[in-house]
Amino acid sequence: MKFTCNKEELIKGLNIVMRAAYGKYQKSILECIHIKTEEQSLVLDAFDMTTAIKTSVYAEIEEAGETAIPARVLYDIINKFPAGEIRFARKEAAIQIQGANSSAMLSEMDAQQFPPFPVYEGEANHEVTLERQLFKEMIEKTAFSAYVGEDRPIFTGLLFETDPEEETLSVVAIDGIRMAKKTAKVASKSKLKAIIPAKMLKEASRILGDGEEEVCLRFGEQACFLKSGNVEIFTRLLDGEYINYQAIIPAQYKTRVRINAGLFERSLELMMVLAREDSSNLIRMSIEDSCIDMQSVSEYGTAQDKVPAEMQGEFLKIAFNAKYLLDVFKVIDEEEVYLEFTGRLQACVVRPVEGDAFLYLVVPVNIAE
Repeated sequence: MKFTCNKEELIKGLNIVMRAAYGKYQKSILECIHIKTEEQSLVLDAFDMTTAIKTSVYAEIEEAGETAIPARVLYDIINKFPAGEIRFARKEAAIQIQGANSSAMLSEMDAQQFPPFPVYEGEANHEVTLERQLFKEMIEKTAFSAYVGEDRPIFTGLLFETDPEEETLSVVAIDGIRMAKKTAKVASKSKLKAIIPAKMLKEASRILGDGEEEVCLRFGEQACFLKSGNVEIFTRLLDGEYINYQAIIPAQYKTRVRINAGLFERSLELMMVLAREDSSNLIRMSIEDSCIDMQSVSEYGTAQDKVPAEMQGEFLKIAFNAKYLLDVFKVIDEEEVYLEFTGRLQACVVRPVEGDAFLYLVVPVNIAE
């Protein structure tokens, strides 16, 4: 095995695949990055038995072969090498790496033991293709609401739903305190429903960057295969029945206000200065004729603000964890939105003034009136 490649390109490829290397298994093939020569490129992949990631890097191949080297050691060594070309060559049971005046000899593991990259075997119509920026947007605007604990694994995923008749794709996240839903026009040949780990989707969003290639998602019975450009990702789907989220969306409201999203976000940030001093990030809101009166209190003082609003329905006093509301407004691009309420102990609904591109629910804090 002997090849030459560019350091910067190799680092880029290693940084993509090493996210799937299993760091908990020391001296295991799963902690390695698998490298295999293929014509004029290196195929790099890593697999932790739940998620696998593969990409390719241009290289000048002198002798074909494959190897498996612990991901962290390989990445850290290459990262410290000088810029320019790096040469790899097998020397007995080790891989010699040379670049400019630097060199290293790294132990390798048996590449034949590395698990093969999974192959999609599902039906051709079980796939969804969307623009890369749209994919990233749908993850960014929902994944923050996914559950992060271990006791409710089904909610650590994002629900992907397609409707071929409406030509829509919806992505939903729920953590018990809030819900996020993003919907976009995306064509599909069949009705799909799958729960993909949010952690993997957030990693995929970072890995893909801002390129122009489309993202293709293919769904098997127990796995999702993502491909975009020269990056391929496999992940196991979460097993279980997702909550009927439609049932928790209030069918009507008693109070609705139309607000400027930017002004409301600024007000929430002001409230958070003092609210964050309390473990519940508590803010109080009093919804009146033409404004929302905001207030936060801590041992350091009191902050108040008024946000102009067009109100329909009943006056209302309600309290929230400000962080949960602020997380929502950080991802809203629309100038104006509706806030809808059915009572001081019922979830607040945030929706666009027109259309149904998104919907957010945030549960209030129960405090004495």
